[in-house]
Amino acid sequence: MSSSATSRTTTAKQTHRSTACRASELKIVQEQAGHDHASTTSIYTCVSSDFRTRTLRRALDATVEAALKPARRA
Repeated sequence: MSSSATSRTTTAKQTHRSTACRASELKIVQEQAGHDHASTTSIYTCVSSDFRTRTLRRALDATVEAALKPARRA
């Protein structure tokens, strides 16, 4: 295999891994933020890092707070 063919194959594999990694990260964020649809979560991929971090922090804090609250008795 020529070096250019090897380079194209390596680049294609790296691109695939990178895309798969981003997709799995988006799924994790989707679950943490409580979004039903990936399209809702995807809007956060086009915002500043600071905004995304603050939004996720609020969602995570609310989730942790809800999980730590004692269950109410009926």
